[in-house]
Amino acid sequence: KMTAFRVPVIGPFSGRISAVNALDSTSGYVGVGIVGLMIVGKTSGGTNKDQRYVNCFGKKISDPFTGKTILKCVKRPGFGTQSTPATGKKGYSVLVWTGQGSGDKVISAFDTPNSTIYDGTTSLGAITGVSNGITETFVGATATLVVSGTDSTAWYYDTVVGVMTKITDVDFPGNASRTTVGTFAHLDGFACIMDNTGRLYASDLNSVTAWTANNYDTASAYPDKGIGCIRHKNFIMAFGSESIQFFYNAGLTPFPLAIATNMTVKVGAVSADAIGQISDTIFWVGSTPQGGISMFQYDGNLNRVSSPEIDAIMLLAGASNISLTTIRFHGLSFVLVKASEVTYAYCVEEKAWHQWSSTTPLWYKCAGVSVGGTMVNYAVSNVSTSGKVYLMNQASLVFTDDTVAYTARIQLSPMDLGTNRKKYWEDIEVIGDTETSASAITLSYTDDDYQNFTTVSPDGDLSADRVRWTRLGSSRKRGWVLTHSAATPMRIEALEGNATIGSS
Repeated sequence: KMTAFRVPVIGPFSGRISAVNALDSTSGYVGVGIVGLMIVGKTSGGTNKDQRYVNCFGKKISDPFTGKTILKCVKRPGFGTQSTPATGKKGYSVLVWTGQGSGDKVISAFDTPNSTIYDGTTSLGAITGVSNGITETFVGATATLVVSGTDSTAWYYDTVVGVMTKITDVDFPGNASRTTVGTFAHLDGFACIMDNTGRLYASDLNSVTAWTANNYDTASAYPDKGIGCIRHKNFIMAFGSESIQFFYNAGLTPFPLAIATNMTVKVGAVSADAIGQISDTIFWVGSTPQGGISMFQYDGNLNRVSSPEIDAIMLLAGASNISLTTIRFHGLSFVLVKASEVTYAYCVEEKAWHQWSSTTPLWYKCAGVSVGGTMVNYAVSNVSTSGKVYLMNQASLVFTDDTVAYTARIQLSPMDLGTNRKKYWEDIEVIGDTETSASAITLSYTDDDYQNFTTVSPDGDLSADRVRWTRLGSSRKRGWVLTHSAATPMRIEALEGNATIGSS
């Protein structure tokens, strides 16, 4: 009996954590004539089995008139070169200085163990320690950059001084034998920074250079360590290792901030490097006293947004190997979590995860600007020694990372057409966009639980009228794989085909 089937190519990033010690669970997708199976397991190691999306992600396209939603799998855009400030050096911080100039002044930090701060390719001066954050504020009417170093020093730059200058006040916590953590958060003319005991310090009003003794309070709702702070609306969120407290400007003396005690939450962050922001929403990788590691979101409400599979991967990577940054493109927001050498990306609007991969990851820290006709993302890499600030120009997207093509991979869960009888796969066709130039795509499949893959020859071409393969062998269940390595866009809706189901 010939059976037609249509396989949607987007779904949850539902990979098993391991091929061993699996716990059976039926889930996945239900389509036209097919039933998918997702297996979630537990182990001490990761795997590449089951449904996975690498360098591509699901996107919903909704028709407000008919109410119909079309699901597409889209290849992520890549990064070109914006500038090369520090050939041979790694990057650690990047900021678009919106308070000064035209709004597209790119400030970056390169090199270790001491960093140099750049405006484009012009050095603003060196700091001691590695830059773990560049922030901006106004001191009076003067636009000012404030930079923190991993050696508990702090530095500033403005157009009056004209060079990166150390904050030398003896009451600045880093100069008073305190160990600062994270970078600065600015609120109502105060520059705030934490130390590793949980103290939150504030500068004198409308100054980054003047600090007063005892100008601090301690986030002490729970006896955990200080991790770092960030601004959320009119609050400073002070992160501990297992809790967060919220401070607001109460006009007090000498420390101007007070704790909003009823807002305290019992979730902390694993490091200041694992805290990020998109507009008024804060994201971080954190933990609770009960153990585990998850990604959380706070927009006035606290939500855990990582799946159990992503949690397990982050836990195996180890808290010290996790960093986080954020980026926006295609009208969507993404949180990029680097867990050891692998990057997992969370799409905020679609509430779905996928994976980013490249010869050299270029997105350790990202910054963006949308001013006038400029709609650009910037990034620096703490892996590449190219010394470059990378660029994603949304008006002219590329599908290479620093001129090197990368591969998008759509790997689907095993399908059995609702029966364990043998299937004879007659044909399969890609349903997706027709590209304007040659765009090779490869079809593979696995019939033995992802132990081995068969590549179908020849490759298809997404610029052709039809992308179709025939005479695809037989199996009881099959997992399909599409790989796209061309430096072109890719947007696919489904796989559609026919199979004959045997009698046994």
